[in-house]
Amino acid sequence: MALFKKDSDESAVQAALTPPGDVRSTSAAPARTYIAAGSRIEGSISGETEVLVDGTLEGSVELKGRFVLGRRGRIHGDVTAHSVQISGKVEGNVRATEKIEVASSGSIEGNLAAPLVSIAEGGICNGRIEMSGTLAIESPVARDFTGGVVESGGS
Repeated sequence: MALFKKDSDESAVQAALTPPGDVRSTSAAPARTYIAAGSRIEGSISGETEVLVDGTLEGSVELKGRFVLGRRGRIHGDVTAHSVQISGKVEGNVRATEKIEVASSGSIEGNLAAPLVSIAEGGICNGRIEMSGTLAIESPVARDFTGGVVESGGS
């Protein structure tokens, strides 16, 4: 009687060495990156998805998605994203293509720039606030009193 079977040993080794297939989430929810409280990262974050930070980041953030800084989150660097929500502390400039929201627990030592900026009572911003530009909103078509379209321009 053999103590070891060559075939079963080889298949076990092969299974252990075979990387798992392409693992994809079955959830319809968009991907997110989360940096937990107690974590510290040095470097830049860039991407297209939502990023939530409750830890400390020494570096810049550049996203096409949403950026959320939790109450315990700290950032020493500039933040650029589609929309930004600040509940923690930022030491750097914050820019958004849509809006910036500073919660009552939020604190920013730097400039803010976005079409929409809101700072809750108790929220702190020590810097300039620039609200220039607008969201991409189509202007309504001018119509005369009969409902016809009014043409503009020369003949």
